[in-house]
Amino acid sequence: MLTSISPLGERARGNRWWVTVGWLTAGAMVGGAALGVVLGKLGQALPGTADDDWRLMVLAAAGVGGAVWDLAGYRFPGRQVNEDWLSAFRSWVYGMGFGLQLGAPPATVVNTALVPIFILAALLVDDTVNGLVIGAAFGAVRGLSATMSRGVRTTDELRRLHRRLDGFADRVRRLGAAVAAVLAGAAIVNLVV
Repeated sequence: MLTSISPLGERARGNRWWVTVGWLTAGAMVGGAALGVVLGKLGQALPGTADDDWRLMVLAAAGVGGAVWDLAGYRFPGRQVNEDWLSAFRSWVYGMGFGLQLGAPPATVVNTALVPIFILAALLVDDTVNGLVIGAAFGAVRGLSATMSRGVRTTDELRRLHRRLDGFADRVRRLGAAVAAVLAGAAIVNLVV
């Protein structure tokens, strides 16, 4: 999806790349926010309150587990968005549709353990507003990932982008593991303080 919605691809389809990416990012934020609200509401049905230590312990354990998962190179099952949409719909439709799927991560590819940690965090906050904020922030990050293709104007540049992304895979996985470990550490600090 990332390389399908590039300036090169959008120009070939007669669309403006920045408009499509805008819709994609908006869709990802809406998808993430909606999932965050639902999870925050579901979290209210869990025993206790958001201040309870067990919630921080679960989040800390998930952070440690996520770091180990990513460092080991494991993958989650998932699917790609339907690329047939690119030729079947207007750019704002597939931009928003792809974005909604990216923002609601169970609907698409999950490349790092940070995704299920986001879901767990939104559930554990015990609040729909906080769930919305967590989800919208998550969606914005996923949606804005499409901006990595902003300089692609030729097929050679698209190939270089693919090679760069493939080359970054291990570093990104290690970065995801580090972020998961930091989240675990923050939860532990909050438990102790």
